[in-house]
Amino acid sequence: MIKLEEVTNTPAFSSQLENKMLYADHSRDISISYQTTYTLKYVIEGEKQYYYNQQRIKVSKNQYLLLNAGNKITTEAKKGTKGLSLFLAPRLIDEIYGYHTNTELPLQFLEVPQENNNSHIAFLLTRAAQLYREQPDVFKQEKEALFIRTSELIVQEQMALQRKFGKLKIVKHDTKKELYKLAIGAREYLHDHYKEQLSLERLSKDIGMSKYYLHRLFTEIYGKTPQSYLTAIRLEKARYQLQNSAAAVMEIAVDCGFDTVAYFSNTFKKHTGYTPSQFRKQN
Repeated sequence: MIKLEEVTNTPAFSSQLENKMLYADHSRDISISYQTTYTLKYVIEGEKQYYYNQQRIKVSKNQYLLLNAGNKITTEAKKGTKGLSLFLAPRLIDEIYGYHTNTELPLQFLEVPQENNNSHIAFLLTRAAQLYREQPDVFKQEKEALFIRTSELIVQEQMALQRKFGKLKIVKHDTKKELYKLAIGAREYLHDHYKEQLSLERLSKDIGMSKYYLHRLFTEIYGKTPQSYLTAIRLEKARYQLQNSAAAVMEIAVDCGFDTVAYFSNTFKKHTGYTPSQFRKQN
C-alpha cells in the first residue's frame, strides 16, 4: 500500500523509509531539515531550495530532482509553492534494481534537477499532480500504479545512464554528475533557443565543452545528435501550430527556426510523410 500525505505547513515527515507520496501546498514559508530515503522531488508551482553535501540546488516549476538515501537535507520553500514528492523505500529500490541486474552494488542516483521535457517520468508526474487536484477519486485508484511505474522508470533510467557513461572515455570532467549536468544543460539550451540559428560550435561554446566531447556525450545519453534533437523539437512545435493555429506555413517555418519554407516543407515531409499543408488538412 502506497501511503499518501498532504501538507500545507511544515511537513512532519513521520517516516522516510516507507513508500509514500506527499503533496505539498505551502501556506507559508518553510525551512525544514531531515534525513531522507531515495526521493523524487517534483515542483508544480514556485521553486524549492535544497541544501545538502555542502551544495545548494534550486528546483523550479516543472523540474524534478532525484536524491539518494541517507542525505541530510534542508528544504526551503516560499508560501504558495506546490510540489509532489515520492519517497521510495530502499527495499523497493533494491527489488527493482535486483530484478534488472545481477550486481550487488547499490544504485546511486545522479542528483541533478531535470526539466519536465519529453520523458516518461515527467509524463507520469504531470498526470499524478493533475489527477490529485482535478480527479481525486481517480487518483486514489491509480496512485499505486503511478508510484510503482514511476519507481521502475527511475531505476531503469539511472541504470541506462550508468551503462552509457561506462562507454564514454571523457577525462576532462571529473564526475558523472558534472557530465550529466552538461548534457541536461545542452538539452535545455536547445529547448530554449530552438527558434534561433544554432550551430554545434555555438552550443558547445555556451555550454562550456568541446564540440567533439559534447557531440559524443549528448548522442550517447539521448540517442540523437544535438542537431537531430533540435530538428525534433522544431518539428514538434510546427506540428502543434499546424493543428492549433491558422498561421501561414511560412510564418510557422520562421517561428520554429527553419531557414526557408522549402527546407521546412522537405524536412517535415521526410519525418511525417506529409507536407505541412497536407498535414494540416489531415488534422
